[in-house]
Amino acid sequence: MEQAHEVQAEEYEILIVEDSPTQAERLRRLIQSAGYRVRVASNGQRALNLIRERLPQLIVSDIVMPEMNGYDLCRALKAEPSLAAIPVILVTALNDAQDIIRGIESGADNFIRKPYSEDYLLNRIGQVLQNQRLRQDAGPEAGIGVYLGEQKHFITASRQQMLDLLISTYEQAVQVNAELQARERQVVELNIRLSHHAAELEEQNREIAKKNLELAEASRMKSAFIANMSHELRTPLNAIIGFTGTLLMKLPGPLTVDQDQQLTTIRTSARHLLSLINDLLDMAKIEAGKVTLSLAPVQCQSLLAETLESLRPLAAQKGLALTMEMAAEPVVINSDRRALTQIVINLVNNAIKFTDQGAVRVTLGQRVIDGATVTEFSVADSGAGIRAEDQSKLFEAFSQLDSTSTRNAEGAGLGLYLCRNLAGLMGGSLVFSSEYGAGSTFTLRLPAASR
Repeated sequence: MEQAHEVQAEEYEILIVEDSPTQAERLRRLIQSAGYRVRVASNGQRALNLIRERLPQLIVSDIVMPEMNGYDLCRALKAEPSLAAIPVILVTALNDAQDIIRGIESGADNFIRKPYSEDYLLNRIGQVLQNQRLRQDAGPEAGIGVYLGEQKHFITASRQQMLDLLISTYEQAVQVNAELQARERQVVELNIRLSHHAAELEEQNREIAKKNLELAEASRMKSAFIANMSHELRTPLNAIIGFTGTLLMKLPGPLTVDQDQQLTTIRTSARHLLSLINDLLDMAKIEAGKVTLSLAPVQCQSLLAETLESLRPLAAQKGLALTMEMAAEPVVINSDRRALTQIVINLVNNAIKFTDQGAVRVTLGQRVIDGATVTEFSVADSGAGIRAEDQSKLFEAFSQLDSTSTRNAEGAGLGLYLCRNLAGLMGGSLVFSSEYGAGSTFTLRLPAASR
């Protein structure tokens, strides 16, 4: 085997036979760009006329054409001894195994499948021209000479053997081509389905965005309604509490024992209802983002002492000890006194509410966490504790845990929800630990310089 020599393109003229002006011009430009000389004929009959005027070195012909198709052109060429040696490349869609039989019968020398790449077409033209020159140089006794993979080969197999091999290879190519076309159709169908899914997803996203806007507006209206109603309800409730207190002080005159008890019940219930309304109002403000903090230095020992003193009667009613442990040195932080007081009241009130016997212990201290000084308010009780499966719901709005110690407890389930949100607004956090049957500990952590 010897290395193939490059074809000198300018030495060769190629005739293009193509009835489509667009395809003919495309082929002409492509083949000329490789250095070949090119002529063009629009059908087989015109091609014969041009060939008889001047012999080309190669013919590239379409098959389906008016007047004379590619097969008939090949037969006409091979029938004339002076034209039979001109190699013919037929351009075919390669859709039917009979194409190769008709091409061989007509005398075609090679095939190019549509659609083809430009590099492949130019490479095939170069190989056909090399093989033609090789056969001319070697003579018939050396066998059939071909270039394959840039190597020179001489094939001495029988004509029938080569024909069988060619047909077998062609049939495999047709089968592979059919499989590729089927896969291409599947890809197209899949792309169409994906496009439909994408359109459906886009429509769903628009619907979700619309619903989100509607939900945001509904939430805003709900918060505005709660705020307005809370203001409207607090005015008469405060009047009820005030007048009841005046009556209990016996300023208008003496009361009977029954009257005293009934008025006390009225005042207690009104205070409880006012507390619920205040919680609802605070929740509405938090959700609407309208909570404003008034930061100022807060002496924590003083705040705890005042708060626990107001809650001590509630603990005494249940026979619970309410103790307080505080650092000896004053602890002062920059925070919102009202919000901080509200959190402490809620935590201590919950501890008393859910503890039937034992004690509630409140501690105040400071420690360093991750390099930063943190002030901690801890409230520990000896109550029933919280089941593990209920702990994830503890800070949800309107959440009421269903256990023996909490089933009959009053409240709307907003206390811890408000505490955690207020803690976050102050730059802190609210954490807890609980063991069912052994009590719970809630800890408010605020930075030493609360924002």
